[in-house]
Parts: sequence; C-alpha cells; structure tokens
Amino acid sequence: MGGVLCPSPGCGAGLLPEPEQRKVTCEGGDGLGCGFVFCRNCKDAYHEGECSALASGAVPQAYRVDEKAAERARWEESTKETIKKTTKPCPRCHVPVEKNGGCMHMKCPQPQCQLEWCWHCGYEWSRACMGDHWFDV
Repeated sequence: MGGVLCPSPGCGAGLLPEPEQRKVTCEGGDGLGCGFVFCRNCKDAYHEGECSALASGAVPQAYRVDEKAAERARWEESTKETIKKTTKPCPRCHVPVEKNGGCMHMKCPQPQCQLEWCWHCGYEWSRACMGDHWFDV
C-alpha cells in the first residue's frame, strides 16, 4: 500500500504517507507514534537535498532483512502451496495425504489414525465407494 515503518529504534509504527511525500513524521494514531521526522528515501533524520551515499545503505537501520531467513520463508510458503494443491486432508485427523496413483481407496499414514477413506468423496471407505468410483480419475 506504499506504507513505511518508522526507523526510530524501539518504534516501528506503520505509516501511510502520500506517495510523493519525502518528509515523514511518525504520528501514529492513538499516540502510538514517536514524533521522529525522517527521510522516506534513506530512513535517516529528515534533511534537505540528496541523500548521502553513507546514509542510503552503509548506516545500519532499525530493520534488516536476513536474506537466508527470507529465502527459507519463500521456500516454506511455496511448500505450503504445493501441499495445499496436491493433497487432501484425512477426514478424521486432517493430516495432508497425497494420492500417488492407484484407486480411490486411501489409508491415513498417521499411526494413531489409519482411517481408510475414499479420495473421491472424502468419506470412510465403504462398499458404495468401491462400486461407485474405485477407479475414477
């Protein structure tokens, strides 16, 4: 949404300044802001003129992105999406179960559950399932 976080240590209030606004004052609603006035571009105390090379990257800011943690988060999100698309939850214990071929007869892999159920209709396996959609695709 174009928002920024206040870079003042210990604050971090979320702010929504106008897109072209370079001078930002931390005035969070309900007295949550700290009053710090900063440059939107370099996150340093507000200044006139161009941002210095020193302030626009070399000076430590209040918020850093750990690249390895960000990469792990992207992989975890991708994994969750893949699991969501390729599995169905066991009707009893809700553990994700992947069908890798064969008929619609499933058996929950959880040792404490072991429910036998139908991939097609999601109910406990029965003669009706066997007759109606044993080999459905």
